[in-house]
Amino acid sequence: MVTLLIGAGLIILGIVVIAHDRRSLLSGLLPFLGLLTWLTGLTPVWLASTLLVIVLPLGILGEVLTHDGYWLLSRYGTFAKGYFFLVGGFLVMVFAPLFPVLWLLWRSVLTVKLMLAIYGYVAVLIDAYLLATVINALPLTIKPTKILILGAGLIKGGVGPVLRRRLLGGLALYQRFPKAELIMSGGQGDDEPEPEAVAMHRFARQKGVPESAIRLETNSTNTATNLSEAKRFINSGDRVVLVTSDYHLLRSLLYARRQGVNCQGLAVHTPHFTFTCNAFIRELGAYTIIHRYLIPLGLVLVIILCLI
Repeated sequence: MVTLLIGAGLIILGIVVIAHDRRSLLSGLLPFLGLLTWLTGLTPVWLASTLLVIVLPLGILGEVLTHDGYWLLSRYGTFAKGYFFLVGGFLVMVFAPLFPVLWLLWRSVLTVKLMLAIYGYVAVLIDAYLLATVINALPLTIKPTKILILGAGLIKGGVGPVLRRRLLGGLALYQRFPKAELIMSGGQGDDEPEPEAVAMHRFARQKGVPESAIRLETNSTNTATNLSEAKRFINSGDRVVLVTSDYHLLRSLLYARRQGVNCQGLAVHTPHFTFTCNAFIRELGAYTIIHRYLIPLGLVLVIILCLI
């Protein structure tokens, strides 16, 4: 009964967070922990829930890391980073299906306890981040006055597949709300012949978007500066929709929140599974860098609780 009440409390708290501003990891973490708490109260289901929330994300993580390691070694030969990904990913994949067995040794072996705490923390973080991304990709509840499309690297000087999908998603939204303005955001990288926003502008014009509907932001160098530089085109009363790739959505919205840009997100699907997983893991890594103190602190607390 107590576990059911705790789980319900966490889910209700998560709903409150989502209703107030869903651009937070808490929008995924609180409901996820609530569901996990409910499952812990159902003893026969606990092993199945463990397989779902721990083994699956770790297995995917291991597969992606192994794939990246193999790709790096096949392309660049002997390369320390390639071996790190290949060996590390393989070990994660081997560990994942052993998790239920290790779980049975939880009470008797301290090293197993610590290992499960660390891996479990990482897996819960992955699951919560994924759920928060899904929640922030829910259908829009506003009629936008500004549509902010985030740039991506140019391929051979032109719009590549990732950026093309972002543009098509933003332009489709613009067709629904033709009174909105389009903000193309993207600076010029060292390997790019022109700012990304200029190529995005040319793409939109070729699709029939009038010049008067487009604003260019060409100074940004990363996601954080995308938002800080684009702010000059956004007024306090604007209803903004941020358009980017699905794997990139949550971190972009978090930066928008930090910059004081009130917006919702439109996630553009990325079809290549391995690329999406790879990019998602990089996004999660970038998120941990943003919270470079909070995330390690949480891990330390989890380890301490396991030792008590």
